[in-house]
This record gives sequence, structure tokens and C-alpha cells, in this order.
Amino acid sequence: MNSKMRRLTGLIIVLVLMVTLSGCSCSSTTVIDPEGDGSTLSKDYNINILVPETPGTTVYSGNGVTIDASNVKDGYVAVKCESKQNRLKAQVMLGDHSYNYDLASDNEYDIFPLQMGNGTYKVRVLENAGGTNYTPLYQAEFDVKMDDTNRVFIYPSQYVWYTNETSAVAKSYEICEGLKTDEEKVDAIYDWVVDNLTYDKELAKTVESGYLPDLEVTMKTKKGICFDYCALFSAMLRAQGIPTKLVIGKVQPEGITHSWSQVYLDGKWKWMDTTMDGKGHKESDYTMEKEY
Repeated sequence: MNSKMRRLTGLIIVLVLMVTLSGCSCSSTTVIDPEGDGSTLSKDYNINILVPETPGTTVYSGNGVTIDASNVKDGYVAVKCESKQNRLKAQVMLGDHSYNYDLASDNEYDIFPLQMGNGTYKVRVLENAGGTNYTPLYQAEFDVKMDDTNRVFIYPSQYVWYTNETSAVAKSYEICEGLKTDEEKVDAIYDWVVDNLTYDKELAKTVESGYLPDLEVTMKTKKGICFDYCALFSAMLRAQGIPTKLVIGKVQPEGITHSWSQVYLDGKWKWMDTTMDGKGHKESDYTMEKEY
């Protein structure tokens, strides 16, 4: 599935031999240092990650919109739309709860998580009609029954996008080489992110609505805002098969909007914040609004 390859920046040289097995992408990958000094970040690894697929076995379409619900049992839906002049939104709804996303009009699939659990979902695409007004283009309803609702958080999706070729994925394999337990892997990746990334104050001042993390940019610049920290941390852990949520909400006493992580370890979700690294805050200071 290559719906987001347009977002890769060409900052790395990747040599890949890929074999795809029912939602699992396997390859032997050598990643060259994105800084360009010719040193390798990792040796050859047998990279084996879960990737979204769009087989077209359950598809709803109309008015230029296509919704592929073939793999909702794995916790995601794919949506694409033909070229439109105005901005597009995708809405994923379950009961009274909804998530809104930007949708590119390039006829390439975006992947959206079904993080609200099991039930009858409604997905619709809307086109901007001026100002903050949007007109529905098409919608579909379908039932979702996942055996494991945590599976949502080990797949790539729009906010945490990566592929077999993403340098962060290979880096996670390098960091975790020889480690046996999930706890060891989480601690090692957490330490790497905290030690290697610097908060980008200028980006924080100028970031615009609709901003999405680009893991290749983050890996190259070693800078980012909380959104970037969490997307990188989540991608690295998901690549290791560890369910990880990117969470957005409020942090007290500052009352700021912030992004942090929840990692599934030992049968429960563990709060982690790679940006603040626990400095002056505890879990009770955080209030979740959305999770991805």
C-alpha cells in the first residue's frame, strides 16, 4: 500500500527487497545516513511490519469518492477522492463520537484508524463550500467487529504514517537489536527519541492547521514539535509490534494543547511523554481529547 509515498522526501537512499504477505511487509533494508556523510545507520535487517492494504473486496463509491472497508477487522479504513477544486474533509463517526481529517484530492488512499471500538461506523467525505461550511459528497456505513481493538494502534495511519522504507523503521530495528522484551524496547526507543530530538520553537510559533508530521524530516533535522515527537515514537514502537497511541489533549497547569503517548505494556496502557520527558508533570495533569 503506497498511498502516502508522495510524502517521503527522498532524504534517504533505501535498498529494498520486499515480499508482501497478507498485510505484512517484509524486507531486507540498509538505510544510509540521511545527513549524507555516507555512514550507515543500520545493517541489513529483516524488517517485518504490518501495512494497510486496499484489496477492494468491500468498496463503497460515488461522486468521485472511494471508501475501501475491506480490512476494518484490522482497525482501519481507506478513503480517497478524485481531484476537487476545494478543500476536502473526511469524517469517521461512531454514534455521537467523530474524528475529522483533511483529505487530499489526488485519488490516492488515506488511511484512517477505527479507534472508537466496535460498532456501526459512518464515513463521509465533505467539500468546502466557503468559509467553515462543508457540503457532503458521499458517505457509507459499515459494521466493524475487531477481535482485538488494540490492533488499531500497530498499523500506520494518517497521523502516524510510515512504510517499510521509512528510515525511522530501520532505526527502530537497530535500537532494539538484541532486546528481548517489549519493556526493554520501549525504554530504548524512548531514550533515543528524548536524547536525539530537540524541540523546534520556531515551528511551534508558525505551525498551521492541518500540519502532519513527516518522519523523514524529523529524522534528518532531529527537531520537531510535540506532534512530531509522538509520531516518531509511535511509528518506531508500532514497527516493533507494540501498540502505541498518539494522544492529543490538554496539560495542566499550563492549560496547553499537547501531544503525548500511551503504550500498551503488560496488559495496560502506560502514559509516556517524550517531549516533556516527565519534567514537572504527572499523568493526572493530562486530559485526553483525541487518540490516533
